Amino acid sequence: MEYLNTYLNEISRRLPRKNRVDIIEEIRSLLMDIIEERSPGANPDEATVKAVLKDYGSPHQVAQQYIDYQPLIGPELYPIYQLVLKIVLIVIAALNLVGVLIAIVSGVFIETSLFIAIVDRFFDLVGSLVNVFGIVTLVFFLFERLASKEFKKEVKEDWSPDDLSLTEDKTRISIPEIIAEITLGVIFIVLINVFLEKIGIYFRKDTGWAFTPFLNMHVLRYIPRLTASIVLDIGLNLYLIRQGAWNRAAIVAKIIINLFKIALFAAIIFGPAILSIEPTAWEALNLDLTLTAQRFNQLINTALSAVLGLTILSLTIDVMRHLVQTFVKKEAAGLKIKTG
Repeated sequence: MEYLNTYLNEISRRLPRKNRVDIIEEIRSLLMDIIEERSPGANPDEATVKAVLKDYGSPHQVAQQYIDYQPLIGPELYPIYQLVLKIVLIVIAALNLVGVLIAIVSGVFIETSLFIAIVDRFFDLVGSLVNVFGIVTLVFFLFERLASKEFKKEVKEDWSPDDLSLTEDKTRISIPEIIAEITLGVIFIVLINVFLEKIGIYFRKDTGWAFTPFLNMHVLRYIPRLTASIVLDIGLNLYLIRQGAWNRAAIVAKIIINLFKIALFAAIIFGPAILSIEPTAWEALNLDLTLTAQRFNQLINTALSAVLGLTILSLTIDVMRHLVQTFVKKEAAGLKIKTG
């Protein structure tokens, strides 16, 4: 019954939480009755289960029958929409919370100016969350409306229980996942090009609250190339959506983009440090640490280099995988056919 359980899980992911459990149990009961009718007195084989699921309809179609309104985000995209939204909102909230905690530790909470600053940061947090929620929702809403015909055609004509198989088709793409990548890419572009100057540390001085950036001027040289790499990724993802699968042109483009990223991250690692905190700001934080500002800057830049190094390793492995699967294996298969 592996296919049946996977099928029900796919339906569940597309349903609103209200009555989800009851709906799944109802569908399970109906399907089990149908399966038993087709295989009376015997354990149903895989072919029977797959035939029943095929006749019953795709998870998208079945879930749609239990939705009595027109949602902004349809059941096909809703699971990945939820995942992307949760990740982005949690990251934004965590970053703002860290900023508030640093402000509390480095100042005197009972002072009116500090209270006002915390209130301001709270409203900044609310504004950031609302903006991010709007961006993510708008991207998914537009794709839902623009690509709805393509989705309907796919789920009505091409769906098969074999799509639930654990066997991976390396040429297929997941449109929801690609939309998630595009959404995160757009948010990152906005962050580094519009809100870069707000990424930093707020601390208290004798004259009031002050701000020091966490990213120094050296990062500015990388912003155009970081933006270009994300734009290239978005362009490739749009191409994949149109094609519906990986092909040789897309794989070559992915290899080139990965090599570009490898060169970019290597330049950041071996170039001037891009993370730094001024000694005056470090002293004003009064975190009771034995580290000096210089030592702290060395540590955070070393950590960044380690993360970028792991990213380079991952990109290199991805490049090698694409090369082997697309060129080496196909060439070997061609030689085998010719010599066979």
